[in-house]
Amino acid sequence: MCGIAAIVALAGNSVPPALCARFDAALAHRGPDASGLATYRRDGSLAPADAAEVALLHRRLSIIDLDPRANQPMASADGRYVLVFNGEIYNYVELREALVRDGHVFRTTSDSEVLIAAYASWGEKALNRFTGMYAFVIHDRERRELFLARDPFGIKPLLWARGSGHLAVASEIGPLLDVPGVGRGIDHARTCLFLSVGQTDEGERTMFANVRSLPAGSFARIALDAPEVAPVPFWRPTVKVWDRSPQAAAREVREALVRSVELHLRSDVPTGISLSGGIDSSAIIACARAVGGPAADLRTFSFTATGSEVDETPFIEMAAQAAGAERHMVRIEPAEIVADIDRLIAVQGEPFGSLSMYAQHRVMGLARDHGIKVILDGQGADELFAGYRPHLARRLSELLASFRLPEAIRFVRAMRKLPGAGTRLIAQAFEPAVSPRLRGLARRMVGRPLLPPWIDGQWFAAEKAFATGRGLRASRHLFHDALVQSLTETVLPALLRYGDRNSMAFSIESRVPFLTPALADLAYSLPADRLVSGHAVSKAVLRDAMRGLVPDAILDRRDKIAFSTPDRMWGQALRPFFERTLTCDVARALPWLDAQAALQALDRRMAQSAAFGFDLWRTVNVVRWIERFDVAFA
Repeated sequence: MCGIAAIVALAGNSVPPALCARFDAALAHRGPDASGLATYRRDGSLAPADAAEVALLHRRLSIIDLDPRANQPMASADGRYVLVFNGEIYNYVELREALVRDGHVFRTTSDSEVLIAAYASWGEKALNRFTGMYAFVIHDRERRELFLARDPFGIKPLLWARGSGHLAVASEIGPLLDVPGVGRGIDHARTCLFLSVGQTDEGERTMFANVRSLPAGSFARIALDAPEVAPVPFWRPTVKVWDRSPQAAAREVREALVRSVELHLRSDVPTGISLSGGIDSSAIIACARAVGGPAADLRTFSFTATGSEVDETPFIEMAAQAAGAERHMVRIEPAEIVADIDRLIAVQGEPFGSLSMYAQHRVMGLARDHGIKVILDGQGADELFAGYRPHLARRLSELLASFRLPEAIRFVRAMRKLPGAGTRLIAQAFEPAVSPRLRGLARRMVGRPLLPPWIDGQWFAAEKAFATGRGLRASRHLFHDALVQSLTETVLPALLRYGDRNSMAFSIESRVPFLTPALADLAYSLPADRLVSGHAVSKAVLRDAMRGLVPDAILDRRDKIAFSTPDRMWGQALRPFFERTLTCDVARALPWLDAQAALQALDRRMAQSAAFGFDLWRTVNVVRWIERFDVAFA
């Protein structure tokens, strides 16, 4: 896990050493163990730092092969390829064996050297042989090009921007804003999308108008003589459903997850596990015990909300005790979040949807305080195995669309008994099932507001920037398509960004064993009723797969808390921050915000002892982000 960057000078320019120094400093938290810089001319020859036309930068967090010989930038044996790499290739041991058989000789035991040898041997086809999370840049000195690639799920970030004299690539947005000519202009359409439905990440666009993200599962070749970034996809999840018995499906999922956890535990530094008490993280700790045996040193790190309606402490303790793991927990006092809120906004770099990001932030800090450099997390299971409440609605949609009415009636009866799955969620199931002519009516029946009343949607429309997210397209795979959409567009991309920024703020590598192409292909090959049962049990196959490893009391949970925070308890403490933000100069100047109406909504909710709400948080978050990063919004 590291911070990487590459800077290419456009015609007639060089890469200023001062710009390299600013990039290095901005990425230092991502890699405090070593710093590296390699500079070249456009023809591939070495260049002094003050005459470089291509610069590769690397900040290392040493995880595998701690020897300095594994530092980067790293050159291939013949010197043709030079690599800067952020992430891990978990199956590097197996790939190394194959490459040795092909005649490669290795100088280190690092996965970085395996990556560059794999690219030298197989080119872009190597990407489909990697099991890992990665974002990397390879300078091909012979072909005078940069090769960029990002892992299938976008676990590791890779962003780029073109300024007046340079094209730059980096692990975070911050340093790219220092490139002359990039600027800090806002992307109004992304802002509208975030304010309406909380979505920030999808495809290439970011909240900054001139900063782009290399899409997940894609690569790009940048010719140094005419630098342009044109992403090419190499992997996307596919839905190829084929039936097998519930027992066979559970067995396949169990074997695949245990193998994935085994690979994700490869490390030369202390490792921990983020444990929420839900099914997903409990499955990770249980699999870690299964592959590590009784002697494995397992440590868990958790957030506890004792005394609130979202407290999962009993389940956290149950999962840790069942796995024989050492527990570490952090409780957050309201005054602490008030003191830390600006730091969290700075760490994230872009707006974020809820204060659960703060709980995750503190868990990472807790792990760092205990000497952890790698932490495993259960992210991705909901998107693969249908863990979100809206997935229930889509399952019902599919039953209705195929006229399986008796099954649909039984499903509705089961849904009505679930916490957080009331009439409104059931009504949402009818939207994609009806004809296009009636979809607008169905949306109105559902009653889902797109923008809060204090946001002027007409202003965004006049700017041709009105955006409220894509609907689910009609198809014979309504349910599976909804899963893919949550994985690639609406949910997971933002959660992975939040996790990356929170973990790297404390120089910790966060690993997500659920997110491998093999597990995704397996999950999306399962029939819908293996993922959500006819009795509206979400993640049915995962629950069955973990029987005997995870305590039944956790597997039989029907609530959905995840990493929720006690916003009702925190509301009064945060009220001064909300009021200060909504009365600042930026809030008064924003053309789409009625700050007075937002303050009135805050007053009403606080008077009712209610939570401040996601809609109000998103508004305040955007205002403070604009103020903190000096974002140009006019």
